[in-house]
Amino acid sequence: MTELQQTYSRTQQILTAFSQGDSAMRIIYQPSATSPYDRVSTLRFYGFITSLRMKVDIDSIVEADMPNLDADASRTERLVALRDMEWKAPRKQISFFIRTARVDWQPIFDVSLLNRLPYYQVNLLPYFTDNISFDTSNDCLIGAQITSAGYGLLEGTDRVTIYGSVREEVTTLPTDAKEISFATPFNWDISDTSQVILNANPNRQQATLVNRSLVEEVFINYGHSAEIGKGITLMRGGGSYEINLQNLYRGAISAISENPATLTGIEAV
Repeated sequence: MTELQQTYSRTQQILTAFSQGDSAMRIIYQPSATSPYDRVSTLRFYGFITSLRMKVDIDSIVEADMPNLDADASRTERLVALRDMEWKAPRKQISFFIRTARVDWQPIFDVSLLNRLPYYQVNLLPYFTDNISFDTSNDCLIGAQITSAGYGLLEGTDRVTIYGSVREEVTTLPTDAKEISFATPFNWDISDTSQVILNANPNRQQATLVNRSLVEEVFINYGHSAEIGKGITLMRGGGSYEINLQNLYRGAISAISENPATLTGIEAV
């Protein structure tokens, strides 16, 4: 293909709110999924978070005392006083996490939630990056959770609202490429004996394979023989692999797993 690929972008809003008793992990941002009819190099957009702010409205704890600093207080004394106000005064807390397809939720920073009447706002973007935007891959998730810092969860009319915007981009294949006419769905039971799951198909334009097992990895290979521990690994709990016009292969595909597992997928022509 000689025609250049095209990149499309759009802006999405981020909006999440926490209130009384909330303790579950909330996904703050996950790249949007592309249409199942789009043939693109990835199933999700990749994002550039350009704005992320948090409104904090807490009144279930005593109001935080503003530091009483002398006019000649040093910079160090001012920083210590502000630190003590934020981390030693009565407070609630929100924790932020990041996750990818291969690494589960990892904590990245905490923010104290104080009673500062009537409310206040926090710019969250500097916690993520020193740049003008925080770049995310198509498998990145950002989450937040209200966690106890010794004063419990949100109570009464407490409310924390996170909002912002993200620019999402996706690279498409040439628009004059042949369109997919239909797809055939499949379900395979995979064992420790290699088996061909898709025969060679000269008309194949796209194929997607998904590991439905929660405990077993599945190994796939181009050709008629797959081996345990070799080839392309479909990780447990939804690991997937896609063939499209970026990596088009029309030969046989084989699969194997150390213990019984289930694959689902489609082949489109």
